[in-house]
Amino acid sequence: MLIPKPAQSAYENADTDIREMLDRMIAELKATPSWEQRSTQFLEIIDALELAFEGDDEEADDDDFDDDDEYVGDDEDDDDLDDDEDEDDESVEERAVSGEKVNGWHGGGGVVTPANDDGDEVEIVEDFAEVLPFYVGAVLERLGETKLERPEQAAFYLLSCHPEHTEAAQSWLQQGSNLKRFQKFVDDTPDYEAILEMMDEHYDGADDDDVDEDDDED
Repeated sequence: MLIPKPAQSAYENADTDIREMLDRMIAELKATPSWEQRSTQFLEIIDALELAFEGDDEEADDDDFDDDDEYVGDDEDDDDLDDDEDEDDESVEERAVSGEKVNGWHGGGGVVTPANDDGDEVEIVEDFAEVLPFYVGAVLERLGETKLERPEQAAFYLLSCHPEHTEAAQSWLQQGSNLKRFQKFVDDTPDYEAILEMMDEHYDGADDDDVDEDDDED
């Protein structure tokens, strides 16, 4: 199964600091000779990304807690504390809108967006499942593969943000016994199965939200 080149590049549209991180991932995967081994390496990279994503979120929560903990006093002080909390909330929103970032992650909840040189609005992302396809797609496009031949390989192309990748993987799964081979890989790889479950939960929840919004409009 041939793998078409994506019409748009996730890698080229990423911030410079994120591209540097992607380059390290790509180098690690290119140094791995086969997809049997590469799949293990890719899962370790995804696990590290998720830990970093959650770490940024927890750090932001800890900072908010430390700020609140500084205020102890009588009722008048409590009123001051409420005012300060309101100001802190406004400050967080301002940072989110401005696209302030630390180590490539925008805002406190962890946001990955294309380079924002034109002053476009920054999208706030709070769920790792929402940013994972970007990373997978950006890495795969830089690997520059032209053929899809193994279930381990198809497994990660299914996670890509590029429709060209997902369509190629889905077409490959429909050929011969490939679907059974893929299912065996999933059954034998709990870490990958957990990623599929995470993605299903995220997008099923998003679909439910859309249905609720439609009901409200009616």
